[in-house]
Amino acid sequence: METGIERKHTEYDDEPVCYCRRCLSLNIRSIPVLKDAYVCGDCGVTDIQKTDIEQWKVMYRERYGKDF
Repeated sequence: METGIERKHTEYDDEPVCYCRRCLSLNIRSIPVLKDAYVCGDCGVTDIQKTDIEQWKVMYRERYGKDF
């Protein structure tokens, strides 16, 4: 049986994450002067995508050879 904490964790994992396509960082920041514009806080790239956290973990593992 799933507890309330486990249910919240599952629901949280279902939320999409924004990531940098260049370095796969999750450190994404909005650009205040541009509506709906985002930049990677690590490498400065503006090529930002969304996916679920499980798919992001797979991409990260494939690129860096280790889990985040």
